[in-house]
Amino acid sequence: METSQEPTYQSADSGLGPIGRFVLKTVIICAAIIVSGWIMLDLLDDFATRRMEILERTVRAATVPPGYRFWAKLEGELDRLADPRTDLPPEKKQKILSQIKVISDRWRPFFVEAASAIKGEPKKAPR
Repeated sequence: METSQEPTYQSADSGLGPIGRFVLKTVIICAAIIVSGWIMLDLLDDFATRRMEILERTVRAATVPPGYRFWAKLEGELDRLADPRTDLPPEKKQKILSQIKVISDRWRPFFVEAASAIKGEPKKAPR
């Protein structure tokens, strides 16, 4: 049996030489970098688009006509307070009124004195 000196397989880059192999490897690496960069930029673009949509919805929700929320809340509170079912019992009303009278009697001399000091009136003789 004779042994042959020929290789049993043909190398794909046997005819390229060292520079050809370098160029082939460089092209493969560049293609891999470009494809991975493209995928990353696509993911980043989707992320940025979603964030901008959220921001746009937030800004639109915040730009309600001036005072709209305030007036809507005020109207709701007025409706609630005007409802006869939410009225205080007469005993509780009387208790609150008597407490207000006690507080006003207690603080009235202080406020009268403060008001006269602000107006610049001469000090009155104590009673």
